[in-house]
Amino acid sequence: MKRRKRKDNDLFTFFAGLVMVVAGLYWLTTKISVSSGFFGGTIAFGSFHFNSGLIVVPFIACVVWMFARPDSFWAKVCAVLSVILIIAAIIMNTRLHMQPTSLYEYLLMLVFIFGGGAMVLRVLTNPKYKDMEDDNPLDRYEKYFDERNSKKRKDK
Repeated sequence: MKRRKRKDNDLFTFFAGLVMVVAGLYWLTTKISVSSGFFGGTIAFGSFHFNSGLIVVPFIACVVWMFARPDSFWAKVCAVLSVILIIAAIIMNTRLHMQPTSLYEYLLMLVFIFGGGAMVLRVLTNPKYKDMEDDNPLDRYEKYFDERNSKKRKDK
């Protein structure tokens, strides 16, 4: 019995992988609960602990400085750094808790996410499309129509 060579359908592989990634990420995110205690606790940067409401004091000082001296470059830098500090404090106080789940479910989530990602990556890094990305699509378009027009001229 002669074996037929199977043809890969890259478009199907890409979309099947994409569906697997989306389904796996959705499944994982439904199992995770998020909580935060930004204004209710303390923030620790290394060994330095302070109340979370105090994180906005440098920002307030920078805003006052910017209104007092509107042309000051350092006031604007201080304000940007204060906003970055506030965002970092919010991220540091966000807690993610995974709901109890079986090992089987967890492994299926990981297979969906990473297996689908591998399928998408396999299509995106396929070497048969390498020379297509080197050409500019407009150049291919012009080349196609130049060849077509030259054939029409020869026929006439």
